[in-house]
Parts: sequence; structure tokens; C-alpha cells
Amino acid sequence: MSNKKPKDMNLAYGGQAIIEGVLMRSGEGYAFTVRKPDGSLYKEEQDYIALGKRIKILGKPFIRGISGFYENIILGTKVLNKSADIAFPEEVQSNKKSNQFTMILSFVFAFGIAMLLFVGAPYFITELFKLDHVQNPFLYNIVSGVIRMVFFFVYLLLISLLKDTKRLFGYHGAEHKTINAFERGFELTIEKVKTASRLHPRCGTSFIFIVFIITIIVFPFFNVYFNSQEWYLTLHKSLQKLVIIFSHIIIGMPFVASISYELLKLSAKHEKNPIVKFFVSPGLFFQLLTTREPEDGMIEIAIESLKMVVAKSKVETNGNEA
Repeated sequence: MSNKKPKDMNLAYGGQAIIEGVLMRSGEGYAFTVRKPDGSLYKEEQDYIALGKRIKILGKPFIRGISGFYENIILGTKVLNKSADIAFPEEVQSNKKSNQFTMILSFVFAFGIAMLLFVGAPYFITELFKLDHVQNPFLYNIVSGVIRMVFFFVYLLLISLLKDTKRLFGYHGAEHKTINAFERGFELTIEKVKTASRLHPRCGTSFIFIVFIITIIVFPFFNVYFNSQEWYLTLHKSLQKLVIIFSHIIIGMPFVASISYELLKLSAKHEKNPIVKFFVSPGLFFQLLTTREPEDGMIEIAIESLKMVVAKSKVETNGNEA
């Protein structure tokens, strides 16, 4: 497949590693390919118009990042669950009745642990440095932010050692390589895709790193606001900390995510700029942990998924032009 695309199709595609497969998305739909136990490929494509296109306000800057974030989680989880059904049908069938409930419970538990580990714990550890969140809100949040990034790095390092995760990260690498190859006009063959980088500036890992940086800038203002409230200052220190933590999670994180999304899009559009390269390099470094050099079979799957969404986009474009 020769890849000659107009410039306005840049940044139009994204993806996600799933169980023994790869999901690819465009503005008109999504497609995924999964390797079945017998070695054959299961392929599926679906029309899907993003919320930001269906509801105009959700497509506006600084709103689209929040709606897109939750939309990606819902769609990604749905396809991830289906990929498990396809890749491991016997294991899934034996637990079919409790599968949906277990998935929801696992997601809620994982989300809670993530918030505790990456939002709550750093604030309590910062206390060891004799810093006060009332007296030194900016320095306090800088130290907390650094601790948060250290936690994230250690977390990625540990899960990257797990056997199942290594395989998932291989598919993640295949997804990146395939999109990189496409965006650079390479022919979508295994040999050509293998030469592309497994690091991509629009990856969710880079997004998370940007989020961490923005929290260091934004979160201190929450502290400053609460420090000006008389009711807050009358609370015990432990309760003050809980108020700060919950305000950061409920109000701060969506706000930070919206800013981070816009910065991610901006950095992807100007990825050749030396200044932009400098600022995105830490996010790319984290991708060294969340991606692995894929096997040829993984690249084959990523290519098949991307071909389906590219074909769908071209059909939709031709139809609109007609």
C-alpha cells in the first residue's frame, strides 16, 4: 500500500494497544485487529463520530481534551474487553457471568489506587521535607510534583518487567511505528514500518507527563485560594490536606487535562521545532518504558488496523466531496 496523503490528514489517526492486537481510530470510525488462538486474524471496523463532532461545544479548545479523554477510556475499555474475548475465548467464557462486573470493579479500584498513589501520597511524603502547604504552597507543589513523576517512573519500570505487560507494550510499539510510518509517507509494509520510530509525540504517555508538569503550575493556586478562606484555616491540618487533594482530583485534574491536551496537539504540530523537541523529550523518554520493539506479527496487525481506518476515511471524504 503506497501512502500518499494530503497534509490535512496529518494528526487524524491515533491508536491503542489491546490484548493481542491494535485499535486504530480516525474521525470517522475505528478498527481493530486481534490475533486469534489459531493464529488467524480477527478484523472489525465500526463507524463512530467523535463526541466533539456530534456536539459542537465538546469540540471546542480546552473542552475537547476532557470529553476526548473520557470518550477514549470508554471506547478503549470496550474494545480491550472484546479483544480478550477473541484472544482468550476459553478463559473468558468460563468467567462470562462475572466478567462485566469484574471489569467495572477493577477499573474503579485501579482509578482509586492511581489517585491515591499519584495525587494523594506525594502530598503526605512532601511533609517529610518540612514544607507547609499553607506557608509555602508553590514550593510544596513543586516538590510534590517531582515526587509524583518519580512514582510514575518507578511504576512504569516495575510493570514493564511483567511478561504480559511486555507483550502489550510490544503492540504499543507496533501502533506507534505504524502511525509514524504513515505520517511520514512510508509504504505500509512490515519492512518499511520496522524502520520507523516506536516513540510518538501524541502518545498517552507523553500526555501524562505534560499533565504532571501542568499540575506543578496550576495546583499551587488551589492552595492559595483555600488559604484565603477563613473556614479552611480553622480546619485541622489533616482535613486541610484532604480538602486540597479532593479539589485537585475533582476540579483540578479535568482543568489540567484540558490544558495538557491542547499543549500535546500543539507540540505534535510543531514537533520539528528545537524548543518543542526539548520540552517533549521527557515524555518520549517515558515511552522507552511503555513501548517495546514489536515482532513482525504485531506490526502486521497494526498495519491491518490502520489500513481499515484509512480506507474508511477516504470513502467518507470522497462521499462528502461528491
